[in-house]
Amino acid sequence: MKERKTLFRFMLDDLKKNQAPIKEEYNYIGTGNPLADILLIGKECSVSRQGNSKQYKEEIVDNFKMWCTVEDFDTGKINEHDFGNYNPLYPYKGQLLKKDNGSNLGTSVTWMNYQKLFNFIYNTPNHNEISFHEKAFITEVNSTPSRKTIEANTESIAYRKEHVLNSDFFDSFPIVILSGVGYFNKTGDMNEIEQLFKVRFTEKRYASENNRQPYWIHRNDDRTKILINTYQLSIGVGTNLLREIAEVIKKSGLLKV
Repeated sequence: MKERKTLFRFMLDDLKKNQAPIKEEYNYIGTGNPLADILLIGKECSVSRQGNSKQYKEEIVDNFKMWCTVEDFDTGKINEHDFGNYNPLYPYKGQLLKKDNGSNLGTSVTWMNYQKLFNFIYNTPNHNEISFHEKAFITEVNSTPSRKTIEANTESIAYRKEHVLNSDFFDSFPIVILSGVGYFNKTGDMNEIEQLFKVRFTEKRYASENNRQPYWIHRNDDRTKILINTYQLSIGVGTNLLREIAEVIKKSGLLKV
């Protein structure tokens, strides 16, 4: 884990040195435990940018700056329900596994699906807290938030593929869940996922014969890394898809319990 922490610091230092004229949000790193086994990559956050909202500034724009000040990756030191002190290591600690109504300590549908997935991975079916940040690091392909992918500004993606997602830090995760179909190119013999993550496609499956819920399995040559690619884990995600992805991960032998 010491090496992973070193790689994380190297990535931050490299991004500091990059003098490209970019928006601050392009260097969005993510949230969660940098020392975890699992990397989960979404398409983009569903955060309102209207009026340069406080949530947008804290979660996205200031994300890189915040990580540059985090010295300790101990999530146990973060207080529950201390939502006024945002920390990318464990944002909104104390949320519950239910849809947010503004006052019930609930969360987004996407984060509910993430938690359900991790409940399957770690065999904790009755766990009702949003705690997946303890077991995973979460980032996005596109650092510019959008309520709907079809309306998303995707200008950050090329930069992030070159300077962020291809870093040695992100490459060091043995398990990658990529819910970014549509943001990676595949033409002829060129598969951008294979090139960027150093894996090879091995199999396409459908969740319990449901041809609307496909997922693609990739592995590296020495089988020390697995990448599962699927559609965005937000609205319309079936329980069977989450359960089957969890089973593939558990059977990979790469998960440290």
